[in-house]
Amino acid sequence: MKKLKATKIGNNHYQVDLRGWMCPYPKYAIEILLEKLPSASCMDLLVDCPAATKDVPEVIKSRCCNVQEVIPISDGEWRIRVNK
Repeated sequence: MKKLKATKIGNNHYQVDLRGWMCPYPKYAIEILLEKLPSASCMDLLVDCPAATKDVPEVIKSRCCNVQEVIPISDGEWRIRVNK
């Protein structure tokens, strides 16, 4: 598994590039990321595994966080926005 690195892109707004991570790894990575995400923050996850668009939001919701959106950003890539 690659090293997780969150990049701050704004005030209380972070981005993590999980492209190249095949499922189920994005699902496990989000559990770690949510623990480190400060309260009242937003995080964009960039994924290219189609299954992650369903698996990752389920994990997010189970951790009492909100999935703001899951949108395609290019052919075969999505952005999952999380609010904590």
